[in-house]
Amino acid sequence: MILVEQFKTISMEVKVPTTHPVCNPSVLAIEDGWLVLVRALDPVPFQGTHLPYVSSENWLLRYDKDLQLLSSQRLRDERILKDCPEARNGLEDGRLFTWSGQLWVLFSGLRRQNGEYFNTMTLARIDGDSLVEATVIASPYHHTREKNWMPWVLGSDLYLVYSTQPMEIYRYVATGLQRVYQGGVAFENMPGLMSGSSQVIPWGQHYLAITHRRSRAPLFSRLLQKYVTKDPDYQRKKVLFSHYLLLLDRNFNVVGQSPAFRFETEGIEFCAGLACQDQRVLISYGVMDEKARLIELDPANIDHLLGQPERPRNLDRIAPRVTVSPTLPSVDVIILNYRNFQTTAALCLDSLRPQVEGLLPGVCVRLLDNGSPDDSPAHIAAYGWRYPGLVCECLPENLGFAGGMNHAVQQGNGDWVLLVNNDTLFPQGSLLSLVQAMAVAGPDVGAIGPVTNAAGNEQDYFLEGGREQILAAASLFRDHPIHRLLPVYRLDFFCVAVRRKVWESLGGLDTGYGLGYYEDFDFSVRMRRAGYRLMMCEDAFVYHQGGGSFKQSAATKQLIRANRDLFTRRYPEVLLPHKRDGNLATLHLYQELTQAGYPAAFLSERKALRKMALDREMPKSFYKKRQWKKAQAALGFQPGKTA
Repeated sequence: MILVEQFKTISMEVKVPTTHPVCNPSVLAIEDGWLVLVRALDPVPFQGTHLPYVSSENWLLRYDKDLQLLSSQRLRDERILKDCPEARNGLEDGRLFTWSGQLWVLFSGLRRQNGEYFNTMTLARIDGDSLVEATVIASPYHHTREKNWMPWVLGSDLYLVYSTQPMEIYRYVATGLQRVYQGGVAFENMPGLMSGSSQVIPWGQHYLAITHRRSRAPLFSRLLQKYVTKDPDYQRKKVLFSHYLLLLDRNFNVVGQSPAFRFETEGIEFCAGLACQDQRVLISYGVMDEKARLIELDPANIDHLLGQPERPRNLDRIAPRVTVSPTLPSVDVIILNYRNFQTTAALCLDSLRPQVEGLLPGVCVRLLDNGSPDDSPAHIAAYGWRYPGLVCECLPENLGFAGGMNHAVQQGNGDWVLLVNNDTLFPQGSLLSLVQAMAVAGPDVGAIGPVTNAAGNEQDYFLEGGREQILAAASLFRDHPIHRLLPVYRLDFFCVAVRRKVWESLGGLDTGYGLGYYEDFDFSVRMRRAGYRLMMCEDAFVYHQGGGSFKQSAATKQLIRANRDLFTRRYPEVLLPHKRDGNLATLHLYQELTQAGYPAAFLSERKALRKMALDREMPKSFYKKRQWKKAQAALGFQPGKTA
């Protein structure tokens, strides 16, 4: 099982201002947010005992409850490295925890001598920006390399989980370690030692932890990676890490366990942190000793993995309510035109104008012609005379979708930017619905998109007919609003609202995708990596013709293939889900809302449309079709029958 696939999520990236690669973060819930301890690994090889060498920098990052970074500081450890010979070459792979009202870290101290490595567990307290009061904890078996013990605070006592297969636990006291538990087998029919990974945290009436097992990749797989695929990560993929959730009671008995899982890839994945607050679970892990990640799950996901009855999800966080705000943000609406102005962008502007003038004073509409080779610039100049509030600019050459949007965004200063394709139409009220959603969206919502009739994800509704029939059918989104934002895996950029500060912090769209395709998916991933959520506003429908700038020529198909390859090389762990997957997830959320008391009648028409889309998008292969029918049946649907 791979968690990012199982729960259709994208992990958040942890970054610190250092030139070293970061890895093995440890997350901790605190009253006003989250703390993350992350190790910056010095990759310079050790070249001799006569040279000074410190393997790690340790950084402490503070996030608010919305996972927005507040501060980052390197922890000062000079005194410990000087006073503790066992840790003179660095403090590695720390686990954050609180004990007796203070902040502590359990490290593995590193000493290198005569070309050999020695690791000793080292306990230290965090005081401001410094690590103090270091205590070296001797190995109970006199091993020369001790790592990955798991801290567990029970009342005023600190316990250390030495291994989980077999279960072996010690209580830490001033005189050393006292063994309190040994011999229990956590995992049936599971050979080999299992130890690490996270802290042990309270979980209802029990306690929760993540442990891991190391194993060697099968010989065939190793040979394939080395000689056939020539995988550059071959050496690090020789060792496989399998992770397990453990549910424990106060007497150190295992009362539940999950199946084995990986976070996102084969090879080295190292989990050092687990935290829960406000019905949110954060797990921190490192990848290949060069990436630090956070993955957010709902407690119901943990219940699912443990085989426990699933608690209701926090729907007010997952699908935030949209209320009427007395104050609206300033918005730069940017329409990017390429060719055919009179039959595309002019119609889009005609649909927007009555919704802006005199009604939304904070909205500025900007039109950028992206080097159209036809007579679009002349028509734009004439149109500008009839629409005095419109800001127009014509570029001498085509900068591509990303380049054109990047240029246009720089010209404005609105709180949000609304990027709009030229082949879209805004039915009456749709712009206001989007702006209202921007006004009430939480600070961790980075972007919002409307629903439509033509998109590559769950924003696409199954609406049949020509333009007029589709616009008539789409009136249900205005007339029967649900007043909720719904989460999406990624957003389609035919029309998307992005916070300006998010846009600027990420550097805009990546121009490496050329004229277009996949730059929107790339930006969605970067927003998710930065800790932002992506939302769909189902009360705003925007008509999308599709293909207004591109014709499905051989060159266009080649561009799509090339950009897809570029995207998958950059993000090999990111899924490329079919729109039916997002459609099914949205239907599941409808069901949860109904079970939580949301009026079923308000969702009935939307459910019927999405059910029609499920039937239309049935997989072709026998196996996938069978699995797809099972997924529909789990929601109470029968393929081919209206919901």
